[in-house]
Amino acid sequence: MDDETIMEEREELMVKMVSPDPTKPQHPTRKIARFLKPTATSVDLQRPISPNHSSVPKIQALKVSFNGWRTPPKGWKDWVDSMHSVHKSTWTKAGIHDAILNSCYEITKDENLLLGFAEKWCDQTKSFVFVWGEVTISLEDMMVIGGYPVLGKSIFSNIEDESETVIAKLKKARSEITKDKYNKVYQFGWLKKFKDSGSEIEHEAFLALWLSRFVFPCSFSTVSKNVTNIAIHLARGTKLALAPAVLASIYRDLRLLNTSIVTDETPVIVWAPLQLVQIWIWERFGKIRPNPGSTCNPRFEKWEKKKRKLVNIGSIDDCAFEDFCWQPYDDSVFSNIYQKKGRWVVIDDCLDEELESWARCLRVSELVGIDKDCIEQYLPHRVAMQFGLNQDVPGDVARTNESPEIAWGFYSRPVKDSKLYVPSRLSEPYVTARYLEWRNKSTETCCFQSSSMGNNDTENIVKDDSGTEGSKISMGKNAAAVAAADGDDDNDDDDDDGSGGGGGGDEDGGEHSHR
Repeated sequence: MDDETIMEEREELMVKMVSPDPTKPQHPTRKIARFLKPTATSVDLQRPISPNHSSVPKIQALKVSFNGWRTPPKGWKDWVDSMHSVHKSTWTKAGIHDAILNSCYEITKDENLLLGFAEKWCDQTKSFVFVWGEVTISLEDMMVIGGYPVLGKSIFSNIEDESETVIAKLKKARSEITKDKYNKVYQFGWLKKFKDSGSEIEHEAFLALWLSRFVFPCSFSTVSKNVTNIAIHLARGTKLALAPAVLASIYRDLRLLNTSIVTDETPVIVWAPLQLVQIWIWERFGKIRPNPGSTCNPRFEKWEKKKRKLVNIGSIDDCAFEDFCWQPYDDSVFSNIYQKKGRWVVIDDCLDEELESWARCLRVSELVGIDKDCIEQYLPHRVAMQFGLNQDVPGDVARTNESPEIAWGFYSRPVKDSKLYVPSRLSEPYVTARYLEWRNKSTETCCFQSSSMGNNDTENIVKDDSGTEGSKISMGKNAAAVAAADGDDDNDDDDDDGSGGGGGGDEDGGEHSHR
């Protein structure tokens, strides 16, 4: 990319994305808008992606082993509690506190839901493609749901010389536990040896098991050797960018599932922690989720053992634009970033971690997995409305994946913007008129029609096994706000995100120096 800035502001013909009223069609309004880069220079050169429609027989015939979907083993929660009482500050410093606590909760798998969405996955765009547009699981979701940091050193960073002693002790422990001819170190034996042992390497051993089982699972029951250095770094409070590595594995396995559905290849084994995808679906699509718990810190607690089994896989096609919650995280790590009014923030040399993390989530990059041959493209400019910004026709992005080192350098490059626009947490989704026209090319119809389903049809989509039958399902604040704004263009100039009226970018609070 020649220009490495993240966003741009310009005046465009914009359309508010609401459920259209046939008697009151939406008309474009010229206004100042903010977009993630790159945007297409010519719509004619960009080909919209057509959505896949559910093929129920293919999905039902697919045999999938979700080997990365792990639950806490016996004794794990007690070990987390004892480690937490000693190492909480270290986990917070390393940015993994909530991620470790997430491992104490069990998420009930809905295989039909996951496969239905996997069929919607497009590897070219790294997004789920619906008739009304694209959405995806992003680095922001990795931070909020998974509790993983987007900043920090590479997971392949070398350790200091003084840590060689720790490596030697961990290797010795492995040799003592190994009892079979394959020289495998099983997780149960590892936990039994180190749990509450008081060993000087107990913390490193704990983190090695956590990484092997919950973060980078590559074997169903063993402690992986390739997480040793990562465990040592984290035990010292060193922040590592775990989020891009985990997201890379998720993108890889969504591609694998999608390919298997399309080509009828079965059985298939996936190793990514796809419970993150299921929680992402539940957070975003109110119509097909169970009633959440009242607590959400860590995020997995909100969804522990919740069940709302998808009965009709084809009903995913009926998920309409107004069913999607663009900004569901009012209580997230970015709660101080998203405020009531949008604002420009001046970037200086002292960019703090919170704003830099947010900027990293918005920027096109490459994601390097723990298996170095797993390098996936990250394209947030295709789903700008998930970050409260406006959507234009997305531009193509050349790959920067010649090697893991080059890909990591592209991911970790410094922020070049002199200022960033932080939208209002109440912002409503807008697209350019040319985006709407471009998007319609893939469907030969209006992409943003409401679902034809009535309220009673929800009962045919899902079955709630959480003991909450008959209760009302929350659609999420933003989805409800969009529905309430149906057909109402009279107040566009008064939007809280300050993007209305075409009066410039600083009318909603001006520039704020970020120091």
